[in-house]
Amino acid sequence: MPFVYEYPRPAVCVDCVIFGWERPTRGRLTKVDVLLIRRGRPPFEGTWALPGGFVEIEEPLLDAAFRELYEETAIRPKSLELAGVYGAPGRDPRGRTISIVYRGLIWKDEHTVLNGDDASQAGWFSLGELPPLAFDHDQIIADVWQGLQHCASTQPFGREILPPVFSWHELRSLYEAILGASFSPRRLKSFLVKVGLLKPAESAALQEKPAGKQAKGGLFQFDEAIYQELTKTGFSPFLCGKRCD
Repeated sequence: MPFVYEYPRPAVCVDCVIFGWERPTRGRLTKVDVLLIRRGRPPFEGTWALPGGFVEIEEPLLDAAFRELYEETAIRPKSLELAGVYGAPGRDPRGRTISIVYRGLIWKDEHTVLNGDDASQAGWFSLGELPPLAFDHDQIIADVWQGLQHCASTQPFGREILPPVFSWHELRSLYEAILGASFSPRRLKSFLVKVGLLKPAESAALQEKPAGKQAKGGLFQFDEAIYQELTKTGFSPFLCGKRCD
């Protein structure tokens, strides 16, 4: 006989904050959008929200996040990172619900967004021009974006979206999109090379870079061991406080 718990229990769901990058072009900052779905069911039917849903009874949390994201948007990123937990009473009119939030980063041109399941629409929105959102999803997006900014300035960043071999321009564009004009690209590059995190791409690794991708400034790759070490220990922010190159 199944065990019957005598006290009320909260429901558990997952939500995904997916930031989509446009490919960098010279002369302007890379644009970053966030992926939203229009809810097709109550509560908040017709309102935009983060992709997500309830965790199945024997489903690992990360598996639930990948499943819900794919069912509602047809997006499957390389990885999802745990970004926060939200469980304030009253955040969901259906009852006490705790949401496990995951963050993902993708190049928009590598994915086609298609709505499905209980999402009547799915699409990209500028972080500065979000529509009214369901639940507490506006706060979640703000928190996750702030966390990404902190992450980019205090620990290694870029592996979850960049290929094994990449140009300096590609890496720089990620930092510019997240930190705006508040950092020095020249100081950043010097810092990453000095600590051994960024190194010129080796001959074998160059074969993984598609033809036509050679770029001014050379091609690079991360030192995996140092990347993992600095991810654990972090480092003091390298920001200048203003652009200084």
